[in-house]
Amino acid sequence: MKKLPFPILSIFIILAQSAALQAQPKDASPQTQERLERAKAEVQRQIDEGLIQGAVFVATGIPATAMGLQCVHPEKRPMTVNSRFDMASVGKTFTAALCSLLICDGKIDPDAPFTTYLPQSALGKDCDITVRDLSMHVGGFDNAKPYRSKDMNVFHRELFNKRPVRPRLEAFDYSCANFILLGKIVNNITGKDLDSYARLRIWGPLGMKRTQWNPPGDGPDEVEHWFPNRPAGQHNDAVCFNCPFPIGSGSCFSTAQDMMLFANDLLERKTFPKKYYDLMFTPAYDKNGDRRSFGWDMSPKTRPEGLSEKTILHSGFTGQTICIDPENNFVAVVLTSRTGNHEKARQGRAKIISALFGK
Repeated sequence: MKKLPFPILSIFIILAQSAALQAQPKDASPQTQERLERAKAEVQRQIDEGLIQGAVFVATGIPATAMGLQCVHPEKRPMTVNSRFDMASVGKTFTAALCSLLICDGKIDPDAPFTTYLPQSALGKDCDITVRDLSMHVGGFDNAKPYRSKDMNVFHRELFNKRPVRPRLEAFDYSCANFILLGKIVNNITGKDLDSYARLRIWGPLGMKRTQWNPPGDGPDEVEHWFPNRPAGQHNDAVCFNCPFPIGSGSCFSTAQDMMLFANDLLERKTFPKKYYDLMFTPAYDKNGDRRSFGWDMSPKTRPEGLSEKTILHSGFTGQTICIDPENNFVAVVLTSRTGNHEKARQGRAKIISALFGK
């Protein structure tokens, strides 16, 4: 097929974006319209402030809406509802989902030592850190990354030699190593890479056709991120970028609409076994203000205002947040290209979600 010149392609993109922005249901209530306008105003404020370059958001009752710029290099392109983001640590939810399905299959005991399934670990048979501990970041590992190397021999040596810095369950300590290890467990049990297995067990069944673990490379829908501002369509996380295979710490690529399919399934609980959903929504660690379920954050301090204590959510470094509130029958996906402070941007996404919720 002959490629369209970029100016013509841009016109089609802008027209598609305009059509999407007009996709508000004809019978939308004034309250729904008010929620949408309030969210758009908050997104525009963050763009004007320089906190984000652009965003795509969607929520229960609110259509996918794109604002701002998808990229500025080598030329400016508008964000569209089809824009695809590096999901950063939100990809950890897929690692958790794969482990949960293997738990449902009877192939993983969540409360067994993780070394049962990962004999490569130097911690050996006497390790007391469980699979569930890893999923909640409470096994005692810190977020130091001695395995961050382009040499895969060094990567594996340092990963499997990593040791906890404190006893299990003493404190929540976010560590990418936890989920890299969980991903390695999935590899060991299934004999498949994470992209292939996620496509088989999650993305395929849910109809998520534009989600992948492997970097897609440049394309008309790939979002330019700013940390460390690699070319669009490449992993921004240094460890993910170095590894020539998918790792469990995240950095999948997806769209707002695909992530909404994933979020709505968690809300509706229709596709997978009951135990899968129960693992996600049942807090198993609650200490010092940190509340965690299997792979998800349930902490009051990160929960968007107005949502219930049953809410699960996850955020990503490049500017993403997905949340599901079963008590209020509400889900939201807010994907951005972050250009400002990490914590301030996380709080900004929480404000967008609260606006979409309407309280």
